[in-house]
Amino acid sequence: MISEDKKQRKLYLIIMIAAAVVIAIAAAYLLLRGFAGSRKDAVDETKATAEDSIEEEDHFTAEDLDGSWSREGAAYITLMGGSAEVDGNGAYYSEGSVYIMQSGRYVLSGSLDNGSITVKADKSSEIYILLDSVNINCDDNAAIKVEKAGKVYLTLAEGSDNSIASGEEYSEAAQNDNITAALFSRDDLTINGNGKLEVKAGYKHGIVAKDNLMITGGVIRVSAPGDGIRANDSLCICNADITAEAGDDGVVLNHSDGYFYMESGNLDITSADDAIHAGGDVTAAGGNITISSGDDGIHSDTMVRIKGGALTISESYEGIEAVIIEISGGETLIYAKDDGINANGGADDMFGQMPGGGPGNAGGHGMRSPSDNSVSGNMPGPPPGMGMSGVSGNRPGMPGEWNREKISGNGFGGGRPEGISGNKGGEKDNSDEEDEETYIKISGGDLTIINDSGQDADGIDSNGDIIITGGNIRVSLVNNGNNCALDCASESGGVAEISGGTIVACGNYSMAEQFDRSSSQVSLLYTYSEGAAAGTRVALEDKKGNVLIEYEVPQAFSSVNISCPELKKGETYVVVIGDHKEEIKAEEVSSSYGDAVGGGFGRR
Repeated sequence: MISEDKKQRKLYLIIMIAAAVVIAIAAAYLLLRGFAGSRKDAVDETKATAEDSIEEEDHFTAEDLDGSWSREGAAYITLMGGSAEVDGNGAYYSEGSVYIMQSGRYVLSGSLDNGSITVKADKSSEIYILLDSVNINCDDNAAIKVEKAGKVYLTLAEGSDNSIASGEEYSEAAQNDNITAALFSRDDLTINGNGKLEVKAGYKHGIVAKDNLMITGGVIRVSAPGDGIRANDSLCICNADITAEAGDDGVVLNHSDGYFYMESGNLDITSADDAIHAGGDVTAAGGNITISSGDDGIHSDTMVRIKGGALTISESYEGIEAVIIEISGGETLIYAKDDGINANGGADDMFGQMPGGGPGNAGGHGMRSPSDNSVSGNMPGPPPGMGMSGVSGNRPGMPGEWNREKISGNGFGGGRPEGISGNKGGEKDNSDEEDEETYIKISGGDLTIINDSGQDADGIDSNGDIIITGGNIRVSLVNNGNNCALDCASESGGVAEISGGTIVACGNYSMAEQFDRSSSQVSLLYTYSEGAAAGTRVALEDKKGNVLIEYEVPQAFSSVNISCPELKKGETYVVVIGDHKEEIKAEEVSSSYGDAVGGGFGRR
C-alpha cells in the first residue's frame, strides 16, 4: 500500500508538472504572439515605406535627363533629299526610308523629302538617336516611327533646328498598322537635349507613344488636326519648353491608369477640346502650364494634384475636373464658362452645350471613342436649371452626415479613398465603383477662379466635400442665374469645411452656401440684394478699422463668403462692399448676414 505521505508527494509532483506545462504553453503563446505582432509591424512598416517610395519615386532616370551625347562609335546617317547614306553599322537605307535595326548610337543630319526613319530592332534594344539639324517629311506615313525597341532616346543636338512633318492622308498600309502620328512609337520614348524640334502633323496626331513618354529637354512645337501629344502609360515632363496646338485634345493619357506628371519647364496648350485629358492622375509639381481650351482645361478620371509651379487656364468650359482635386501649392488662375474646379466623379457628362455658353467648337462633352478619345457626336443640351454635374443644377441645402473617415491621412501621398487607383498607373480597383469618394482639398498655394458669363455655374464645385486647410483663394462669378461661389453637394451629405487659409468667394446670392459649423475657422456669408458692380472692392475690417482681408472683385456679385485666420467668434467686424459698410458680430463659427435670402443652406 502507498502511504498517505507518498500520495501527497505524488499529487504535489503532478500539480507542479501541470503548472510547468501551463506556464510553458503560455510563454510560447506570448512569444509567438509577440513575434507575430513584431512581424505585422514590420510588414506594415515595409508596406508604408513601399507606398512612400511609390509616391516619392523619381519619374526620370539619369539617362532620360542626360542630353550630353557622345558620338564615339556612332553610325552617321546623312539625309540627302531623295536618298540617304549610312556610315556605320546597325542601319540601312532602302526605297526612300532609313531603317535602324539594332542597339547603338545614330547621328542624323540633312533632309529627307518623302520618307521616314523607322526603328525596328529587338525588344531588348536601346536606341540612341541624335537629331542634328534634320528635316524629315513623309507624305503618307509617320516621319519618325518606332516599330520595336526596348527604349528609344531621341536627343536634340545643342543649337540644332529640327523638323518633322506628315501628310494629310496616310497609306492603307500605315492605317492598317494603326500609325496615327507624325512622330509615332510603340515602345518607351524619351525626348531630351538642348535643340529645337517642330512636329507638324497633317493626319491625326502630333506625337504618339504607346508606352511611356518622357520629355526632359528641348524646345518642342507640335501642331495637329487631332491630339497634340498622346501617351498610353505616362507622360512626364521636366526642363522642356513645349507648345501644342491641337484640333482635339492637347495632351492625352489614354490608358485607364495613364498618368501625367510635370516637374519643371513650360507647357503651352491651345486645344479645341480638353487641354490635358488623363485616365489616371494628373500632377503639376512645378513649371509653368498655360492653357486655352474649348472644354476642360484639365480632366482626370481619378485625381488632379496641383503641388507647385504656375497654372494659367485662360479659357475653358470647366477649368479642372476630376474625382478628387487637391491643391497644396503653386499659383493657379482659372477662367471658366462653367465650373472653375469640379470634383464630380471624373466622367465626362453626356450632355452637350448648355444654354448661354459652352465648349466652343468641341461641342461639349460628346461621347468618346475608347481607342482614339475623340469626340464622336454632340448630344443635345439639358433643359435650363439642370447643372452639368447632375445633382448640382438645383441644389437646396439638405442636412446629412459627413463621414470624416472618407478622407484618409492628409490627402497628399498618404491614403486615397477606396476605389481610387494608386499613383503612377497602379492597379485600379473597379470591384466596387460605388465606394469611390469625391472631394476637393485645398491646403496651400494661390487659387483664383473667374467666370464672366456662366449661368448655373460654380466656382468650387464638389459632389462630395470641400476641405480648406490653407492657401489663398479668390472666386468671382458674374451675378447671373444661380451662379454659386461654393457648392459642396450639401443635399447629399457633403460639407464645406475650413480650418485655415483665406478666402473671398463672390457670386449670386440665390444659391449661396456657407461653410459648415464643423469648421474650426470662422467664416461669414454676406448677401447683398442691391448687388455690386464689377471691380467693386470687398473688405473685412476689425472694430479698430484694420483691414483683415480685401479683394477687388472682377465680376458683378450679390454674395460674398469671407474667411481668414484673424476672424474670431464673438468679435465685431465691418463688412465693406464699395461704399456700403455694415457692422456685424460673428455669433457662430459659420454665420450669414445681409438682406438677401438664397436657396442654398450648405451648413449644419
